[in-house]
Amino acid sequence: MKIQFMGIKQQVTKSGCSSCGSRRVSNHTFQRETRMVLPSGQIKTFYAGEMYEVMESDGRFLLEQTYSINGSPVKMFKES
Repeated sequence: MKIQFMGIKQQVTKSGCSSCGSRRVSNHTFQRETRMVLPSGQIKTFYAGEMYEVMESDGRFLLEQTYSINGSPVKMFKES
């Protein structure tokens, strides 16, 4: 099975100063790599945008991986 790692977008919020009245600011960061232990026992590092050939069971496991941004789930991998 061929899969592609999409990267992980993270939102960092910074609250403003109550004394000076500056507003709240939110920044987005992008995690370009992640390291995971697959069900087959392999430890693999994935880089954003790269295609990977994995076993069927590992592929199904990776396609189920999600993270949350602003309360909505986002998939980390897509099938190619």
